[in-house]
Amino acid sequence: MADALKNADVEVKSTVSDEAAESARRLLGLDADDGKGLTVYFWENPWADGDDIRLPLSEAGVILRLRKAAKGDADDLTVKLRPCVPDALPADWRANRDGKDWEFKVEEDWSGRNCVWAASLKVEGDFARPTTDAGDGDDGGSRQPRLSKEQEELLSSAGVTDDELEDLVPLGPVQAIKWKPSRRDLIHPLTAEFWSVGPDLRFLELSLRARPADASGAQDLLERALLDVGLESLSPQASKTRSVLTALARAHLNR
Repeated sequence: MADALKNADVEVKSTVSDEAAESARRLLGLDADDGKGLTVYFWENPWADGDDIRLPLSEAGVILRLRKAAKGDADDLTVKLRPCVPDALPADWRANRDGKDWEFKVEEDWSGRNCVWAASLKVEGDFARPTTDAGDGDDGGSRQPRLSKEQEELLSSAGVTDDELEDLVPLGPVQAIKWKPSRRDLIHPLTAEFWSVGPDLRFLELSLRARPADASGAQDLLERALLDVGLESLSPQASKTRSVLTALARAHLNR
């Protein structure tokens, strides 16, 4: 585990949902015009199991996500393994590193008392919007993610086969806004993301990155900041990404 812990941060998260998300955005002064607009897509192979929606990739701890920037910034395509066992990663992927237009991170995610390791490989570039058609779209979009060789290797290490990748369908879009507001009371830099899925599903996620020794204090500060404006975070068992994927998959299967 020593290699994985080298330069690894803790990402502390708190999430509010539904009407509370809208209220939190206003109370924290997060104006849409001040944020960075994003359109978010995921890839999955969902299927219905009675009234339940099964998400094979998510259930295996794998997330494939594309974020398209609204104002000319680079897009990014991310492969994330969460939860993961750092010592089970390929030898070359057990510590943070980066290169031209890509970044690999191993970090702990803290949400309430739920703490898991996550590994993510993000590649920046100009990515076409995924098409929901069977073939390629007129704008160059495709149903399949345009993964780098390294991302394919990381997925392979998690047991995702080429056949499983070929069966993936794009889910989305999710409309998102991202801010990096200045909050002196939190000490650590704050990131806020507001996600909107259809007319009803809303999330506001607040996150801080801290060194392991400072993470518990950062978590206390973040929870206190929410309570100071009359808000409480979701139960740690509630996953923003899982809730969004389930909603998107249900809409896809009901077409």
